[in-house]
Amino acid sequence: MNPPPLPGQPNLRVAKAANVFLPGAGLYLLGHRRSGGILAGLFLLCFLAVLALFVVGYSNYLSAAFDPDLLKPGKLEQIGEGFHQGWLLSLAAIGGVIYATATVLFNRARRRFESTT
Repeated sequence: MNPPPLPGQPNLRVAKAANVFLPGAGLYLLGHRRSGGILAGLFLLCFLAVLALFVVGYSNYLSAAFDPDLLKPGKLEQIGEGFHQGWLLSLAAIGGVIYATATVLFNRARRRFESTT
């Protein structure tokens, strides 16, 4: 059983949980402030962009769905185009790359941290 961390020393369990929920936050807690902050900021930026695109797309969907002229030519096609699937998939892929990068860097930092303690 490992002893509890010293005051001012990062807790690996907390850092690991933080890295799972916000990629880069675990690195930040382990002392890699620059790389952790950049990764966390980029991930949050992607997340907020996906959220904004979804809200705009859903708003467009609702306005098209409740339009009294829904069955006019071209109206039904507009419903599918409102969600910007290309942008959403691209941002999700970028978020996945950021997540994988943060995981690899966190595991390297964790191994270094464990070897020094």
